[in-house]
Amino acid sequence: MSTLQRLRTRLDRSGASESGLVGLLTPPGILLLPMSLLLLVMFVGPMIAIVVFSFQTGNSIVANPLEWSIATYEEVVGGMISGEGVYGDVLVNTVAVSATTTALTLIVSYPAAYALARRIERYKLVFLMLLVIPLFTSVNIRVFGWALFLVQNGVLDSIVGLFGVEEYASLMYQRSTIILGTTYVYLPFMLFPIYLSMLSIEDATIEAAQDLGASNYTLFRRILLPLSKPGIVIGSLFVFVLSLGANVEAEILGGGSIFTIASNIQYSFGYSQNWPLGSTQAVGLLIITVVSGIVILRTIDLREIAERGD
Repeated sequence: MSTLQRLRTRLDRSGASESGLVGLLTPPGILLLPMSLLLLVMFVGPMIAIVVFSFQTGNSIVANPLEWSIATYEEVVGGMISGEGVYGDVLVNTVAVSATTTALTLIVSYPAAYALARRIERYKLVFLMLLVIPLFTSVNIRVFGWALFLVQNGVLDSIVGLFGVEEYASLMYQRSTIILGTTYVYLPFMLFPIYLSMLSIEDATIEAAQDLGASNYTLFRRILLPLSKPGIVIGSLFVFVLSLGANVEAEILGGGSIFTIASNIQYSFGYSQNWPLGSTQAVGLLIITVVSGIVILRTIDLREIAERGD
């Protein structure tokens, strides 16, 4: 008998409950301990630092909370609520990019996920690998590749020039180009949750509906769509939240002419060295992210998904 087992036996005999110290000393508790400590140190700590810095007036922390200031909150939140000025435009750009990216990735991913899960058997692994391979390539490399393709005198200019077209509207530094970039980058995060939801639908369910005379539209509306809803919601959450913080796409494809909250945060921390302003915007982005996540997740029953997984 191991030391851990002997300790558990002694505690059990003394009437200790599994939810107390014994629960912590069980293998699951021990296995979760490193991750819990890592999250505490690497996530909770920095988040607290951001919140504290958002109330400062300079790039150093004042220990006395009575000397803290909400000036940056008045500037940032006031601009976002009024919808005017820099922060109003930044909020509109951020929400527009995230919402449109989520919608486009869903439109593209749903039929592809259905085909991969329910229709395609041959070469399925090849298609899945083509979707996975970009995830192993840096986002910077992929976005810079887009920029070199679309920039003036770039690859697209050369291709268009072969057909005698000398002038056309530039595709760079547009909100639509940023959206195309984020759609490309985050497409797998929508496709794979929907694909896994499609795989969980039993063939017997679909066959029973077909035997009862269900049309393709009825099959989609009454069977496929409801049962794949968890994948749609989880994928939408991934894409929306990730695109809220998309900075590389906005900075490179937007060319510094179109700002989002994420690019504004980088500018505040990096170029202007205004840490309180950057922290305030970061807090705002965190709040938007949390609220968006709660709203999206409320559309599904997480307990049902957990029970289905069991």
